[in-house]
Amino acid sequence: MLNRFLFKHIDNSALVIFRIIFGLLCFLESVGAIFTGWVKITMISPQHTFSFMDFEWLQPLPGYWMYAYYVLMGVFGLFIMLGYRYRFSALAFTVLWAGTYFMQKSSYNNHYYLLMLLSGLMIFQPANKYLSLDIKRNPSIVSYSMPRWSAWIFILQMFIVYTYGSINKIYPDWLNLNVMKVLMQGKKHYVLVGNLLQETWLQYFLAYGGILFDGLVIPL
Repeated sequence: MLNRFLFKHIDNSALVIFRIIFGLLCFLESVGAIFTGWVKITMISPQHTFSFMDFEWLQPLPGYWMYAYYVLMGVFGLFIMLGYRYRFSALAFTVLWAGTYFMQKSSYNNHYYLLMLLSGLMIFQPANKYLSLDIKRNPSIVSYSMPRWSAWIFILQMFIVYTYGSINKIYPDWLNLNVMKVLMQGKKHYVLVGNLLQETWLQYFLAYGGILFDGLVIPL
């Protein structure tokens, strides 16, 4: 019964659209890190970077080569979006992104880890079977369906992320706004919304709304 459920073929348009948007976001994340100065601040300027345990051998490239590293990641992001040599491009982006994740932890973000997981899952997805350059190269791979597991593997992954996100917010410093006040203080300079984000009622809405959203978004 489980096999019949997981391997029943369903429409693949959602996966194809996800591939296009996902690839675009991978591209924007990569080049955006250059233009916002993140690569320079985090990878190039520091005299010493703090890599993850057992990854001390993995260090940023010397000089300005990290710019080339991120440009290359952006190229593979575009290839994912276009469905060009899709599996290789997804694998290459995953390896490069994992590399830049493990080579420093001073600018840790749990969503960087999530992106590594999602890009890894994308390697095994039949996401290039429609609206891709790969079908121009090999028309025989065209397909309008996918096994149901292709959708449920993402649902399960996001369920884990959001459920833990919701549970982890249920602790005193989040509930009494200590965390939210610190987060919003750093956004005080934002145009138009900076002062609004300092309002206590809005911070309560964001704090408790975050718990509800994370806990309910996947079931909904």
